Parts: sequence; structure tokens; C-alpha cells
Amino acid sequence: MSDVAASPLRDHTASVVSRLHALRRQIAAWFWVEGLSRVLWTALAVFTIDLGIDWFFRMDVPQRAVMLLIMVGTIAAVAWRRLMRPLSVRLSDDALALQVEDRNKLLGQGMISALQLSRIEDHAQRGMSPALVRQTVISGAQAAQSVDFGRVLDQREFRLNATILAGAALLLLVGAVGVARSQPLAIWFNRNLLLGDKVWPQKTYLVVKRAENGRVKFPRGEDWTQVVEVTPDSQVVPEIVFIDFRRTRARNSQAMKKSGERQFEAVFSNVIEPFEFRARGGDAFTPWIRVELVEQPAVDELHLEITPPKYTGEGRQQLEPGKGPYFVLQGTSLALSGKANKPLVRAELVMEGKPMPLDLKTEAKEFSGSVSPQQLIAGQYVIELEDTEGLTSRRPTTFGLRLRADREPRVRAKLVGVSGMVVPQARVPLECRVTDDYAVTNVEVSYVWRDEMTQQPNQGTVELPAAKDGLGKRELGLSDVVELAPLKLPTGTSLNFHIAASDNDDITGPNVGKSSDFLLRIVSEEELRTDLLRREKEQRQELERLLKQQEDLLTDCQALQAGLTNAALASEQKDQLMQYQRRQKVIGTNVGAIAERLAGIVTEVLNNRLEDPSGRLEKRLKEDIIQPLSEIAELAVPDAVQNLDRTRRQAAEVAPRNEALATTVTRQKEIADAMREILKHMVKAEGYQEAVNLLYEIQKTQQDVYDRTVKEKQERIKGIIEGRGEKPE
Repeated sequence: MSDVAASPLRDHTASVVSRLHALRRQIAAWFWVEGLSRVLWTALAVFTIDLGIDWFFRMDVPQRAVMLLIMVGTIAAVAWRRLMRPLSVRLSDDALALQVEDRNKLLGQGMISALQLSRIEDHAQRGMSPALVRQTVISGAQAAQSVDFGRVLDQREFRLNATILAGAALLLLVGAVGVARSQPLAIWFNRNLLLGDKVWPQKTYLVVKRAENGRVKFPRGEDWTQVVEVTPDSQVVPEIVFIDFRRTRARNSQAMKKSGERQFEAVFSNVIEPFEFRARGGDAFTPWIRVELVEQPAVDELHLEITPPKYTGEGRQQLEPGKGPYFVLQGTSLALSGKANKPLVRAELVMEGKPMPLDLKTEAKEFSGSVSPQQLIAGQYVIELEDTEGLTSRRPTTFGLRLRADREPRVRAKLVGVSGMVVPQARVPLECRVTDDYAVTNVEVSYVWRDEMTQQPNQGTVELPAAKDGLGKRELGLSDVVELAPLKLPTGTSLNFHIAASDNDDITGPNVGKSSDFLLRIVSEEELRTDLLRREKEQRQELERLLKQQEDLLTDCQALQAGLTNAALASEQKDQLMQYQRRQKVIGTNVGAIAERLAGIVTEVLNNRLEDPSGRLEKRLKEDIIQPLSEIAELAVPDAVQNLDRTRRQAAEVAPRNEALATTVTRQKEIADAMREILKHMVKAEGYQEAVNLLYEIQKTQQDVYDRTVKEKQERIKGIIEGRGEKPE
């Protein structure tokens, strides 16, 4: 057979190569078994060590995290060294063939030679004999057929490693079941592999209140009371619980104060830096809690708006923040709105201990609410806020409201042209001014008089027509007259009355304001005339006294005039002129007062209807007495005072000074003469008035006699008709 027809040499070594590949897979399996057994036992060892350490030392989360990294690193290192690195080495066919020949000495180097020569294709070009090469390959392949390649591996060690691996896997399986069913293993798995917060079985369990995910939030710069509770499932409640600190400049630990059967608390003052703490007591240790500082909810903006009662006619009014307490009327409504510095979950307006929820708006930062007139009370209002972190306002925003009363109308009134005595048919003129904060709705006269016989009070009101045009305004002035005749007041009684005004307060009112009380005594016409005559005499006596003062002043001025020289006035003389000037002014003022009082008597006569208007009494008093007195007070006396002042001011100028003083003396003589003339008329008027009063008394007496005669006549006629006859004398 020629070489051309011969089969390729690779076909003769294909079975050897296939068996070598199978050996390579056996070696990989051997490495997997050995490596996994080492890795699993390493894992079991480090898990056991970690469990023991955590059991005895109760590691916190960072410590457990470090231990987890150590365990993972140790297992990874063993896996790399015992599994990954051996498996990563690629064993060639030649290396495997040499290992097989090393364990089978009978092969010599025939198998390796056959493998290597079968890969060469150009034997002749290399100077090799093709027949010899073929024979070598065939003989080497045939020799390998009788050899067991598996003898290269140590089967005994493989079985040992497999047993070790099975034992480790069984233990891991038991551990997995224990994690699911056994509390210690489950706790360890949660704490050390999942880095959870489960704790080992113990007699005491502590809970840090308000802590979430290992964090608790404190208000920045404020005092904070931290509470730690012993859970109900704890067997032992420790007598004392400590707070341990880290990452802080303060002390390392402090004892907590027991505030309840299972509760302890510690006060952190003015916290301005974050730190970490944990609680420990009995056999319990809480995880380390990180303190995060947050701002407390507070009001950044506040708007207060009130709406007064409708009757005031006033619209909405803004209240300036920080200017309270605010005084508002009863029946006012309040609307408030504001903005907080952070999102809120709750906003309340607390009114004297009663909370009212406020509406939250955009991003839960804005709030608003309203207080109806029925809800509005006087007192302190507090805005309480709660943010999304459960913090509340430590210094809540407050404002105060005070309810002010709608003042009653202010009434000022006076009587014009009457004194304290009036006759039953008199008219009482009055002037009145009423002011109110909002509007006057009614003005009237309220009166009361008591019957002297029955002592029963009689009271009522009298309308004032002049007030109608001013009603509905805040201020009105009026002049009106009260007629006494319709009241049918008997003489000898006293009439007490005042002006009453009502406002438009429809909430707590109407409010009624009153003027001062006026008291009038109801007298007969005779008694009033007698009183007027007495008062007129008093004014005449007063004028006589003033005349005496005027004559004395005239005498003093004449004496000063006689003592003047061509020299300038001395200081004493200037002082005398000043005194004369003041005396003259006083006389003029008093004369004017007499004129006013007499004019009042005339008005009183008219108001009491003692005489018709423009009657003899009015004409006599006005023309002969009142008008001349007014001219003295308003013209003559001021002229005399002015000349006295000129005399004093021109003390060094002889001619003008003497002329002014002479004019003064002349004017003072005229004043004295006029006062004497007026006195004559006053004396004459008094006599006339006395005669009138006497005639009035005679007329009244005659009328009384006539009335009694008529009454007696009627009585006798009645007796005759009834058969009684005349009474025996």
C-alpha cells in the first residue's frame, strides 16, 4: 500500500487525545471537590467565630459590617487559592501524557512521541522517514490503549475530599434550616449577614423612642427630652439606664432619669452639633443612634384680617403683626393666613385651650383659617404647627384679642333760657350735640316726676323733631323746645329729665347714651315772678356796687391827673396806671355779666309765657337797661382801658400823656353817669314789677274767692235738691 493511500496519523492518536480530554475533566472535578470543601469549611469556621463574637460582645452595625467584610474576604481568599486559581490553569495534552507515562513506566515515551509526531505533516522535508514515523505513532497509540489514565489521580484523596464536601454541605443545609427555624441562627443571619436590627435573646430590651432607621431628629438649638423605654416582654427592668455618646465633645456617658415604671429620659440641652448615642441597661444595648439636627416648624409670615359687624359700615381691616393685643367689636369675624418655614402635617389655632384645625395649602407650607363671630372670644390665640418629622413649635406664634364694647352715644346738652324754676305751661329750649362711633338712630327726652300726693313716679319720653334730619349719622347737633303743658305737671313737683340717644348696634345693643340730668321745680306763676323780681334786685345791687367801684376809680384817676408834672411818669405812677387798667377791665366784665343775666331773665319770662313777646317788660328791660349795660361793657370800658394804656406807654411824652389821661377821666365820668341812669330805670322797673305782682296776687285772690263761691253755691243747690236743706249756722 502506498503512502498516498494511508490514513492520516491524527486518526491513530484520536482516541488518546479523547482520553486525555476526559482526564482533564476528571482533574477539574477533583479540583472542584477539593476547593469547595475547603471553601465551605472555611465559611463554616468564620460563621461560627462571628456568631461567638457577636453573641458575647453584641457588636453594633458598623462592627458587624466590618466582620462581614472580613468573612467575605476570608472565604474569597480561600476560594481563590483553593478553587479559582487551580481551575484557571490550562493543562496541555503533552503535560497530561507525560503524567500518564510517569505513572505507567511500561509506556516509556511512546505515547508522547506518537502525539507529537502525529501533529507533524512534512516528515520528508524534515529528513524523517515517513514509514518509521507512522510505525512509531501506531505503536505508541496501541500501547496507550492498555493504560488506565485515571491512575494519575489520587482516588483516595478524592473520596476524602468528597466526604468532607458532603459534610460541609450537610452542615450548611442544617444551618439554613436553623436560620428558618432556630432563633439564634436566624438572629445571627439577620444581624451579621443582612446587617439587620434583631437582638440576641436577653432579659432586658430597650427601645429608643422616635428613632427611625438608626436616626433621631432633634430641634436645633433647643432642649430635647429623649425617652428610652423597656419593652413589655422584658423580664428585668433595670434600676438605671445609661446613655453612651460618641463623636461628640461631651462626656462619654450619663445616667438617665427614671420617669416611669418602664421609662427613662435624658435631657439634651441646647443641641447645636450632631452626634451619636445609644442606651444600655441590664444586659441590653441599643444600636447606635445618629442625631440629626432639624429646624422646628415656625411661622414665617402671618396675616390677620378682621371684618367688623355690618352695622358699623366698615370693610375688612388688616391687623399689623406684632402690635397686639387687638381690640375688636363683639360680632367681628377673623380670617388668618400664613406661611411656615417647612412642610406641615398639622396646623391648629388654639383659642383658650380649644383647638381649631387650619387648612393646609400649597406644598403644605401655607395655612389659613377663619373664626366666625360666634366663635370669636377674648383671650390669647396660639398657632401650633407640626411638621412631617413630628416636631412641633417650641415657641408658637401668639396674638391676643380683646373685645371692646361699642360705646354708647356721647350726649352733651344744656338748657337755654330757663332756670331751675318753671311754670306748668313753660317751654324748655335746649341745645344738644350727640356723637357716636358709627350712627345715631334715635334722640329723645326721657323724664320722670313724682306726684306729691300719691308719691307714684310718672315717667315717659318726648320726641325731638329737630333730631330727625340728623339720624343715621355719626354726629348731630340740634336745638329744640320741650313743651311742658302736655305733661300736665302740677305745681310743687320736681321734673327730672335727660336727653337719651340710641346707636345702631344690632349685636349687643342698641346702646343708649344719656346727658347729665336736669332738675326743674314746677312752681306757680306768682312764685316764679317773685323769684325773677328777687334776681332782678340782686343785679341792681350788683350794679350799685360796680358804680361805687367806678366812682372810686374815677377819683383815683383824677387824683393822678392832678399830681402830674411836666416830668416823665415815675415807676410808681406807671404801676398805678396798670392797677387802674386792671380795675377798669374787671368793672367792664362784671357789667357785661349783669347784662347777660338780665337778658336771661327776659328770655326766661318769655319761655315761661309770663308775657307775650315784645311786651312791656321785655321792651323796658332791653331798651332801658340791658342795651345800655352792653354798650358800657363793649364800648365805653374798652375805650377807657385803651386810654389808660396810652397814658402809661407815653409816660415820657407830656402832652400826649396828659391828653390820654384827660380822655380817660372824661370816659370814666360818662361810664359812671350811664350807670346811674341805668340804676334809676332798674329801680323804676322793680317798682313796676312789684305792682304787677301785687295786681297778679289780687287777681288770683279774687279768682280763688269766686271759685269758692261758685263751689259753695253748687253744694247748697245740690243739698236743696236732695232734701237736706240748709246747714244750721
